Amino acid sequence: MSDTPVLPNFISSLQHDERKVSLQNGRLLLEQFNQQQFEKFDNNSSIESLLKERTSFVDQLIIKIWHHFLSKEEQENISLVAVGGYGRQELQPYSDIDLLILGDNCTQFKDPISDFITYLWDLGFQVGHSVRSIAECIADAKEDLSTATSLIESRWLAGDYEISQKLQKIWLNKTFWPSIQFFEAKLEEQQVRHKRFQDTFYQLEPNVKESPGGLRDLQTIFWIAKRHFGAHSFQGLLEHDFISLREFQEIQKAYWYLNKIRFGLHRLKKRHEDRLLFEYQQQLAELFGFHDDDTNKMVESFMKPYYQNVSAVARLNEILIQHFKEEIFKPEQESIEHINPRFQMINNYLDVKHDDLFEKNPTALLEIFIILENYKQSIQGIRSRTIRLIRNNLHLINKEFRSDPINKALFIEIFRQPKGVNASLKRMHAYGILGAYLPVFQKISGLMQFNIFHAYTVDEHTLLVIRNIRRFFVDDHAYEFPTAHQIAKNICKPEILLLAGLFHDIAKGRDGAHEELGAIDAKNFSFRHNLSENDSTLLSWLVLKHLEFSYIAQKKDLSDPQVITQFAKTVDNQERLDYLYLLTLADVLATSQDVWNDWKNQLFLQLYHRTTQALDNSSALPRDKTKQAILNKERARELLKKREIHTSDYQEFWAAFDKTELFNQQTTAEISRITKQLYNADKQNILINLEGKTQRGATELILYMPDRNYLFAQITNIIDKLGLNIVEAKIYSGSNGQTLVIIYLLDRENNCIDDKEKLYQITETLHYELSLSSPSPQSQQPQPRRIRVFETPTEIKFNEVSDQFTELTIHTKDIPGLLARIGLAFKQCEIRVHGARINTVGEKAEDVFLISSAHQISLKQDDLKEKLTATLLEYIE
Repeated sequence: MSDTPVLPNFISSLQHDERKVSLQNGRLLLEQFNQQQFEKFDNNSSIESLLKERTSFVDQLIIKIWHHFLSKEEQENISLVAVGGYGRQELQPYSDIDLLILGDNCTQFKDPISDFITYLWDLGFQVGHSVRSIAECIADAKEDLSTATSLIESRWLAGDYEISQKLQKIWLNKTFWPSIQFFEAKLEEQQVRHKRFQDTFYQLEPNVKESPGGLRDLQTIFWIAKRHFGAHSFQGLLEHDFISLREFQEIQKAYWYLNKIRFGLHRLKKRHEDRLLFEYQQQLAELFGFHDDDTNKMVESFMKPYYQNVSAVARLNEILIQHFKEEIFKPEQESIEHINPRFQMINNYLDVKHDDLFEKNPTALLEIFIILENYKQSIQGIRSRTIRLIRNNLHLINKEFRSDPINKALFIEIFRQPKGVNASLKRMHAYGILGAYLPVFQKISGLMQFNIFHAYTVDEHTLLVIRNIRRFFVDDHAYEFPTAHQIAKNICKPEILLLAGLFHDIAKGRDGAHEELGAIDAKNFSFRHNLSENDSTLLSWLVLKHLEFSYIAQKKDLSDPQVITQFAKTVDNQERLDYLYLLTLADVLATSQDVWNDWKNQLFLQLYHRTTQALDNSSALPRDKTKQAILNKERARELLKKREIHTSDYQEFWAAFDKTELFNQQTTAEISRITKQLYNADKQNILINLEGKTQRGATELILYMPDRNYLFAQITNIIDKLGLNIVEAKIYSGSNGQTLVIIYLLDRENNCIDDKEKLYQITETLHYELSLSSPSPQSQQPQPRRIRVFETPTEIKFNEVSDQFTELTIHTKDIPGLLARIGLAFKQCEIRVHGARINTVGEKAEDVFLISSAHQISLKQDDLKEKLTATLLEYIE
């Protein structure tokens, strides 16, 4: 920057103490330097050189300012020291400038030091500073790990050099944070940090610095090694034989790649930013040269190398932490247990007996995981030496290896073990075995799905599905999903279910329907591994149909006998239904922690039990809605009779709703309960009944009131303003001029509303709003940041289900007040709503409505459909 004309002006104005002028010049200087660096970054300059150049520039600037505010005499007694990332000479554009002002009599220089720090702030730096004596540094560092860590990276800038060196020498004292104590403290710190991010580096919006697999994981290794060896760089770790050349290269590649991402974030936001948020992912993808007309594919292409790099960091972190435990902090006496001629256990960690084992016997690359599964209670993991040997011998898993009958049998056997399957598969993936043995799996490693619904990459999601499947079989987890546990106990071949979990998304990212391509992959796998014809057919069928159960449960009317009958034909038999239910449940649970709730659980159970009943040949199920309604009425009469309510009491009420779907859509118990509540209700008033928590897993709202047009639009507007979500609605228009509305609600966190005060407020608001002759205006809510990023085109489809009803499906972005907007569109087009199934999948709303014209007939005319479509698009978009 010496050729920049502002620098002399800045120095001159400092010397003449023209503070205002010097600040203007200094800010301009920083702005020009930033712009030059950003241009270099955009032209693919080395990130390492950019960070060092920035550190050097800031050094010069700060030292000049330091010399201005402190005289030579004052500087003889104190030292200016860079710590933290600034001390490491890895300064990002808008990172904090961490400074330590060191000296035994700093208080007498309080004013010039204060002026110095204030000036840096005014110049635009984010300054983290402390003023301490050496004794205070030592005392504070002994008490605080973060302070000790910052001192390990201290670097002299100006002032008394000897004072700063005295600080460095404290690390020569073996009693000051002894290696083992420092290691244990940093390891605990890392574990706490990882828990903040759910112990996974596969996150939708990761933190490049703090998330597992991020920069901090590598820095942790470096700090531990620096304390033990005194190494000053990753190169020093290589020289001490702490890491191999290959590991050094992997570390360097990942470290500077993540630093480049972080630099790009700062460059985009013009401020300190370490979070890789959705909107930044799009911008960085373009900045890094990824281009595609499909924004999702562009972002997924950009994020794949990110996840591959953090995966590499996480694995290297594991190996090197393990290496520390084994070699540097090993116990005085090692416990060695013989397992077989190839493997042994040392201090409860599995190890090979000879370094050339895998070269001489490649099959041992799979055998080791069988041993892990069978010794799960005593083996805590694999020794770092063995992990390194596995990684170094992946090339042995080639076409010949995959064709070997023993290896094929061993791979299947891994899935057949009663315990440890999930742990083994996680390790196989982490060490590269799974991708090497199944090249189709390697294609989904690190593959992100750019949406809110899937919180993990495809490979991590797949492993979570397998984990969930395994938990269904474990007695200790039976309380989580009792029905699934009971079904799992009767599954004949758990390995087929686990393999279905492995293959269900294996074709993601390819052109074409992933379930169809995955079914072909599963079929080919079955053939190569000599699975029986029945097992092969079941496996490929499960992969092909793995989306079907969830689709029916969440989008179809489960009270309709035809829906259940058709689904029963699809699954064909109870065995397939059992496998498919477990696979689907495990799949949905593995998408995101926010996806599952009691409402969906009840939908899944309802579909499972009703299909089971349909498959039972001895079960006398109604074949259509009419027979379903007759059966429900007969059984409801018996229940009402037991409560001493006679047919004559409620006959008028039943007759009014006889031509609606009420009696075939509601269960016997529900018909009985509703009848008891409403048969003698005052028709002039609005009756509202709100049940906080029901067996359906949602809050139930029953409205019984005089019929009015476009009631759905008004109700959805009220509920939206209350901050609630509708998950299902049924609207029945009686011949007595009354309307019966049954709605199921959840709060914004997808939970029931069980607070009595809240329930009272909802009831009172509904009474007031529904009593108004003209409804209050629709609420306007800001669109959530996450959802705003995604481009989700609105898709509208019509399906004629009868002469009376049309099924309308709307796929669109889950914007605030969506149902209220749809309701207003219905009102404008004079559409009546008879039912709604509301399903949100991440940022997408997938809603199904049963509608008719104002004259209670289906929307057969194309012009009416076109008008409704145009109106919906206008209101939604």
